[in-house]
Amino acid sequence: MRPATLQPAGCGSSPLRVGMVTHFMPPHMGGVEVMAEALFGTYAAAGCEVRWVASREPATAAPHERGRVRVGCWNGLERRLGVPYPLWGPAAVREVARLVRWADVLHVHDCLYPGSALTVLLARRARKPVLLSQHVGFVRYPSVLLNGLERLAYQTLGRAVLRHVSHVVFCTQAAEEFVIALLGRQPEAASTILNGIDIERFRPPTPEERVKARRTLGLRESDPVVLFVGRLVEKKGAALFLEVSRRMPSYHFLMVGDGPLRPVGADNLTWLPFVPPEGMTSVYQAADLFLLPSHSEGFPLAIQEAMAAGVPVVLPKGEAFTALLEREGACLLAERTPAALCTVLDRLRETPELAAAVGARSREIVVKEWNLEAMETRYLALIRDLAQRR
Repeated sequence: MRPATLQPAGCGSSPLRVGMVTHFMPPHMGGVEVMAEALFGTYAAAGCEVRWVASREPATAAPHERGRVRVGCWNGLERRLGVPYPLWGPAAVREVARLVRWADVLHVHDCLYPGSALTVLLARRARKPVLLSQHVGFVRYPSVLLNGLERLAYQTLGRAVLRHVSHVVFCTQAAEEFVIALLGRQPEAASTILNGIDIERFRPPTPEERVKARRTLGLRESDPVVLFVGRLVEKKGAALFLEVSRRMPSYHFLMVGDGPLRPVGADNLTWLPFVPPEGMTSVYQAADLFLLPSHSEGFPLAIQEAMAAGVPVVLPKGEAFTALLEREGACLLAERTPAALCTVLDRLRETPELAAAVGARSREIVVKEWNLEAMETRYLALIRDLAQRR
């Protein structure tokens, strides 16, 4: 059941006006975009008026769409280096200023983006509260220069944003640990709200649903299907996934996402550069195994979705969240090498009872720990509280 319509303090019968700002929004896909899209719907369903400003990427996306405003940007860093960091121009500044004037409360995602910093600056001048959801910590890149620039940006821009928001929500353990280390203390107003998953939408399929999903995607019913979902960049392990696919011709590999590390054609590889959110249900239903050999992650949403769908997950060693999942029996870990990953995939294929147990345990954890309704309720309560304290 959706919460009742929210009313802002001092605004009589007017609905609460929520302004959202992110670096990207769909059709550009990523974990932040998916969660922001979900919260956009949550706020609207609760009776709020919601407007959302983000980059217009790709350029073919509509500039205005049912409360969504897409602003022009330069996205060369992502296209050339795999760094999702769009730069905005004067038109974007005007749109954010307009949003801040209109809104009762602002909600931004991640402290390092220029859009978040601009929103916090303008909201501070207008004495409007800002809620910040921090999804990630420090992201390591192969380039020493990129890592140095990121570290400098966090120590300056990121730190300033974190110090001036009204409330910080930690979406992952990695984000919380990083922010505390960056500030040297716990933020005065902070809470932890893990990303919620729609367990009705993402669930283990029936045999009939699995067959239908594979036919829809053009996959043979007899092939073991290994799934990757994410941006095709080094951090996500896209090149490593492709190398594994070359070494395992008896498997079929399904790759969902786009980026600079685009695959070349192969008989055992299907690449889908874009799948709309409503189409992702079939993607997970078609998969036998999920492989994401990424690094420097918070807790990728795609992993949670795969777990909710009961798909056994194979992840790299060395990440805090992967060790926790392994202790719970909810994934199998391997070194980030093609040989090690191939070995684990073969083990799951050859021992179906192990794969079934891992998938069932994964689903159990999602249902218990990452409830979408609980996430929605907590965010709505935070938004209401911030508006009433103006």
